Amino acid sequence: MMATTDNVNVTTLDVIKQQKVPVEESYNITITEPKTSCGKCLVNIDNFDKKISQPLQTYTPNLFIELFFLIFAKSFNTITIICYLVFILFYSVFISKNIKIFLIPFIHVIIGALITLILKKIIGRDRPNLSVKKYFERVRTRETMESMPSGDCLQSSNFAFMIIFYFENKIKFFSLCFIPMSMIGRVFYCCHYWLDCFVGALLGICVSYASYFIINKFNINKF
Repeated sequence: MMATTDNVNVTTLDVIKQQKVPVEESYNITITEPKTSCGKCLVNIDNFDKKISQPLQTYTPNLFIELFFLIFAKSFNTITIICYLVFILFYSVFISKNIKIFLIPFIHVIIGALITLILKKIIGRDRPNLSVKKYFERVRTRETMESMPSGDCLQSSNFAFMIIFYFENKIKFFSLCFIPMSMIGRVFYCCHYWLDCFVGALLGICVSYASYFIINKFNINKF
């Protein structure tokens, strides 16, 4: 279909653009141009991170693969962390009669949350574009806080190393799988860029060691 106006051929696509018809499955990536030589390196890293995150963010798998991503993407958010702590508190008070079982993850979570909130406000990086359609669009909530670092990846790394530090069993190293899967899920659902997740995971490891030091300082032994 062609429309002619003043001897100028206008395609159907041009007509749609002129009418500003929304495209539901669009993906817009904002590239920041460096304004000063001082910030050029950081801006280039930011732009590169956005480019390498785009393939996973725009990936459209089948329903079952996305469900797998969804489990890890939502396993370490604020609501689920609170649920974990409530369950651990109930277990430590009424079943094991050992409050230390609750204090250890509680200290880890609080330190990690404080560091996440402070750094998000200092860095102030914007969240990725959310116009990419997913099967579980209604389940995914719009993130309102800043993007860097990823609090979910920090807590997944925090929990993984907490299990390694305090639990004596052979399967504890499988907890390390939480970290990459959480990172993949967060990038896939356009909640973060790769760099946000890597920084969050690295901070989670540091928080784990710091918490472990604090807990040992007060002579709280292993489970």
